[in-house]
Amino acid sequence: MQTAVYNQTRTAVLACRMVRAESFWQRFMGLMGKRRFPGEYDALLFEKCNSIHCFFMFMEIDVLFIDRKKRVVKSVSALKPWHLAWGGWESAAVIELPAGTLEKTGTLPGDQLEFN
Repeated sequence: MQTAVYNQTRTAVLACRMVRAESFWQRFMGLMGKRRFPGEYDALLFEKCNSIHCFFMFMEIDVLFIDRKKRVVKSVSALKPWHLAWGGWESAAVIELPAGTLEKTGTLPGDQLEFN
């Protein structure tokens, strides 16, 4: 199921087509082996998650760590392949976005997100 992600604080659309990585295989594979986001979505959501890795990825990504109320706890711009990121204990989910999205929308920790 695809969902849009909207930053209420900045009145900016972060992604028009976010998909949830729900199955074991979706969560395991994520964006591994990809050189860009697939055409069918422009954001990937990992629920019940507070850290990610970019092993076996061939592109930089922007990362948002959000709490249970969909508030941004931490943001990481242009995370490089073969790097790790941890959102802290408050983080309940992770959203992976194309690199440059956070800068373009001005998204910062404390911003409130909405999923449609």
